[in-house]
Amino acid sequence: MASNIILIGFMGSGKSSIGRRLASLTGFKFTDTDDLVVEKTGMPITEIFSKHDEEHFRSLETEVLHSLKDASGIVLATGGGLALREENRPLLKQIGTVVWLDASADALFERVSRNNRRPLLLTENPRETFDNLLAFRNSIYEALCDIRIDSTALNHERTAQAVLDALTQIGK
Repeated sequence: MASNIILIGFMGSGKSSIGRRLASLTGFKFTDTDDLVVEKTGMPITEIFSKHDEEHFRSLETEVLHSLKDASGIVLATGGGLALREENRPLLKQIGTVVWLDASADALFERVSRNNRRPLLLTENPRETFDNLLAFRNSIYEALCDIRIDSTALNHERTAQAVLDALTQIGK
């Protein structure tokens, strides 16, 4: 088993939900970079975006990531944009095995449309914004990941098991 499991992927891919399941299956501690940023600032993410900007939020994510460099026995759910910063990519690899939770664009959009706490989608045309962000980020996720899991047709339990099976197959 990997010393740490790092979950990357677009919003709606299930990083937090699947991360919690993986933690319970492995005995690892579940950690979410979004939660750590909220804890660090005392502000919800939507407030960070409105009071500051996306760049400020990304800087906070990087600070949180640096604080996890020596962590062991964690499942880390990352914010969907954390991998955008080039400096974060080697840090993610250093921390653990990087698993990309992927799904079809339609499945992801349907999932994120269930809540209104997505500051990047508070636009005039959320679907267009979503599609543009997804197209840009997918190539980054693909280049960074050690494992890719397509969860389009899987529930959380089956996705978590697919991650564990893939880790076993690559010997981590």
